[in-house]
Amino acid sequence: MLLSLLAVTLGTGVATALGTLSLQVGDDLARTLRTVGPNFVLRPEGAEWRPDGGPDARVARAGIALPESAVAALRTTFWRNNVLEAAPELDVTLRARGRAVEVTGSWFAHDVATAAGPWRTGLATLRPLWKVSGAWPAEGAEEAALGSELALALGVREGDTLTFASANDARLVRVTGVVAAGGLEANRAWLPLALAQALGGRSGEVDRVSLSALVRPAPLRAPPDPTRDAAAYERWMCTAYPANVARDLGACVPGAEVLPMTEVVSGEAGVVHRLNLLMLLLALAALTASTLGLLSTTTATVLERSREFGLMRALGATSAQLAKLLLVETLLVSLAGGALGWLAGTGAAVLIRGEAFATPAAAQPLLLPAALAVAVLVALAGTLAPLRMALRLDPVEVLRG
Repeated sequence: MLLSLLAVTLGTGVATALGTLSLQVGDDLARTLRTVGPNFVLRPEGAEWRPDGGPDARVARAGIALPESAVAALRTTFWRNNVLEAAPELDVTLRARGRAVEVTGSWFAHDVATAAGPWRTGLATLRPLWKVSGAWPAEGAEEAALGSELALALGVREGDTLTFASANDARLVRVTGVVAAGGLEANRAWLPLALAQALGGRSGEVDRVSLSALVRPAPLRAPPDPTRDAAAYERWMCTAYPANVARDLGACVPGAEVLPMTEVVSGEAGVVHRLNLLMLLLALAALTASTLGLLSTTTATVLERSREFGLMRALGATSAQLAKLLLVETLLVSLAGGALGWLAGTGAAVLIRGEAFATPAAAQPLLLPAALAVAVLVALAGTLAPLRMALRLDPVEVLRG
C-alpha cells in the first residue's frame, strides 16, 4: 500500500509541478525576454521604416511624424498593463568634427503622466542589455552618448565635449557615456529628445516609439467566426496575441500603426512552445513511471494474496466482487496519492519558480481535480493487468499450494 501510494504521489506530484509552471511560464518568460529590448514599434502610417531593420531604416520626411504625446496614449488602451517600457525616437543628421553623424533623440528616464499615476520609462530601461561606459544623458541637459565605433572615429571619450551642428542651430554638448550596442547602433549618437528636436527644427515630433509589451504566442489556428461563436471570438480578442495588442495600441494614436518585430515575437513564441512541449513530455514520463510502479506493486500484491483470492472464489465470490475489491483498494490509494501529489507538486513549483524567476508560483486549485483524475487513470492502467491475473487464478491449484 505504501509503495503504491508513493508511486502515485511522485507521478502526480511531478505532473502538478510541471502543470503549475506551464500555466505561468508564458508570462515569466515574456518578462524575462523583455530585457532583450523592444518587441513592437509605433510608427506613422505610410512610413518607410521597418521594425526588422535594414541598411536605411529612416522614416520618410514627407511630413510624416508622430506627436510626442503618443507615448502617454499607450497607457490609455485595453492593453495598458501589458506595455512595460517605451521610448520615443527622433532621427536627425548632424555634423560633428567635420563629418555627418546619425543622431537619435529619445527619453532615457522620463516620467510620463498617466491616469494610473506617473510612468517612468525610457531608453535606459527599454534596452537594459546595452552596456554604457559612463551614464546616459540627463533629461533636459545638453549631453550626449555615443556608440562605441562613433566615439572611436571622432576621437572622443567620456567627459569630452563635442559640437553638434545643423542648419538650424549648433550646440556644445558633453559626452556622458559610450554605448556598446553593436550593429548599426555602434555608429550612432543619442541626445535628449528636446535637444534633438531643437537641432532638427521639429518641435514636439517623434519618428517612432519603440515599446516592450507582454504578449502570448500567436496560435496557428484562425480566429473563431464571430457570427457562429461570439463568446469564443470575444475570448480570442481579449487574449494578448501580438496582432490584438498591435491593433489596439495603434488605434490609440490617429494616423499611426503598431508593427511587431517579427523575429523577436516569433522567437519568444518558439521558446515558450518548446518549453511547454518539454514539460509535457516530462509529465508523461513521470506518469508512465508512476503507472509502471503501481503495476509492479499491484502485481506483487496479487501474487502475495493469491491464497486469499482463491479462498474467496472457493467460498462463492464472483469475478465482479473480486474485481470491485481490488479496484476500490487501488482507487482509494491512488486518490490519496493524487491529493498528496498535488500538495507536493504545488510546493515544488513554488520553489522552482522562485529560484528561476524570483517570484514564487501561485497555487492552482484547478489542478487538484485534474490531479485526482490523473490518479484515477493511473490506478486503472496499473490495475487492469494484475486484475486479469487475479481473475484467472484457479482456486483448487492455489489452495493446494
